[in-house]
Amino acid sequence: MNQQGFTLIEVLIALALMALLSIISWQALDLVERSSQRLNASANDTLALMRVMGQLESDITQHATAGILAQAGRSTIAQTTGASDESSTGEPAVHAATLLPPGIHWSNPVLTVLRSARDGAWQQVVWGQIGNALHRAVGPAAATLPLPQAVGSQEVLGQIQSFAVRAWVPGLGWSAPDTTVSQLAATGLEITIVRQHKDVTETYRKVVLLP
Repeated sequence: MNQQGFTLIEVLIALALMALLSIISWQALDLVERSSQRLNASANDTLALMRVMGQLESDITQHATAGILAQAGRSTIAQTTGASDESSTGEPAVHAATLLPPGIHWSNPVLTVLRSARDGAWQQVVWGQIGNALHRAVGPAAATLPLPQAVGSQEVLGQIQSFAVRAWVPGLGWSAPDTTVSQLAATGLEITIVRQHKDVTETYRKVVLLP
């Protein structure tokens, strides 16, 4: 009686095919895993950028107005941000009104905002580029001027090439925020962040309406 079975060559061929399928399956799983990691990293980076833009908008829209500040005009900002409020002769310096509200001050590359901290209190928030990173510092809330200095600067976004602000003035267009134009006021701010991400230069812009 003849017995049916596999020859040695047939067994070797079957083992070779199984090994080949295992390699292909492992490569496919590895590709899926690496793709998932890249997508997660990209998603986290996008969320970080969205949080930064959202926080910038929140700080700007809650800025103090001339009617709220005890002293209207740029001298209030100068005192609060620690800038000199006296001329070389010892007399108080004259600060020309710029396009921005008195609660917002831009000095490249630093944006200072006096924003509401609720319950009648206000606080100083400072955004600025330090090296290749965007930082945000927040001062303690207070109800009287001058407000405490912003402290505890924290990095909120890395790989920054530039952080810039422009002001929109009806009839004038986009202008430098520190431009002095009599009886004209900005109605919006454009925040621009340029990043070098994965060897690619990326530019992000957000326009915030000034209340």
